[in-house]
Amino acid sequence: MRSNEERPLYNEDGKASKPAFSEDGRGGTEPTPQLRAGVRYVYYRLYTKDGPLASIYPIYSNDRFISRILSISVRPPHTATSLKRHLCKIEGLTSENCTLYQSLSENTALEDFTRLSLRGTPGPGSSVGDPIALVSGHVRQSQVESSAASQELLERDFEQRYVYYHVYDEQGETVSKTSFDENTPSLGRVNTLAIPPPHTVGSLKNHLIASENILARNVQIFEDEDGESPMNDTDAIALLSDSFPGCMEDQPIAVTYEVQGAGVGPNNINNEPQTTGLQATFTRKIKATQNWNLGDYDNRWHSLKKGDIFHTNGVLRKEEWRYNGTGRTSVWDCYLATNSAGRVAFVVRCYISFC
Repeated sequence: MRSNEERPLYNEDGKASKPAFSEDGRGGTEPTPQLRAGVRYVYYRLYTKDGPLASIYPIYSNDRFISRILSISVRPPHTATSLKRHLCKIEGLTSENCTLYQSLSENTALEDFTRLSLRGTPGPGSSVGDPIALVSGHVRQSQVESSAASQELLERDFEQRYVYYHVYDEQGETVSKTSFDENTPSLGRVNTLAIPPPHTVGSLKNHLIASENILARNVQIFEDEDGESPMNDTDAIALLSDSFPGCMEDQPIAVTYEVQGAGVGPNNINNEPQTTGLQATFTRKIKATQNWNLGDYDNRWHSLKKGDIFHTNGVLRKEEWRYNGTGRTSVWDCYLATNSAGRVAFVVRCYISFC
């Protein structure tokens, strides 16, 4: 491993103050040659519609969602289409399913034939603090090994900023999966850089649904805990500014959803889950190792009988178990699973094993 004296040093704009060992984020052990006039780096950040997407060629060990290319690698004429096609090629994405934004703060995607100034600065993606954003409609079709496994990455020094939120279902506050304070388990937070453009309530909602693994219906966001009307999905949120809803820990936004009738638990008519497409991911078989009648007191959970077989997607989560209407609750590690009757509910982790 290189000593600190041998490591390339970077300024915040990503330019090396010593010879860099990565020409465009794709590794290599030879020092980067001096860039000729008119050639610069183009920084970009990757997203899906639900959140950040790790780059195959990351620059930083603590921010793997941003990378860069040399401007001369983009075919002329320099348009949104030519840049998008090149980025999709090196990142293993399909350009037809991707949208390009000139910066993270833009709420309108670039038209395909928009001309881009990629020579000199200022210009799109000219610094690590103001990258272009590429939003993919789908995750990668296949697993691609990151080049980072074989190279030494830099550590980026930057301020982490968050959106703080309080989570509620129809019965009150519930445990957040991004909880960071054991004294307030319903308070969660997400990094502002994890939310894809356009920065609207709808984009924030999609990211929170993914972060909380919410499978319920009627998800709404209120500007604060005293809110009377939910925010509109089309409302813009200035996440890169100094002030926006949820920017302070003691002034979180409120996220509400309804479990009843959402396909989680037996609240649907005829006990038929309505999680369209979800059960297709339940490919892992699990078996109950003990008897436990959790579901008799909270119908969002399966009761267990030793030997019962369930199917799950294997995603571990934390959920609240409620003892009917007594107010008693506890939080358990669990999986969402379907039983032989096709009913979808939670299965407590401690009394199951994978087959």
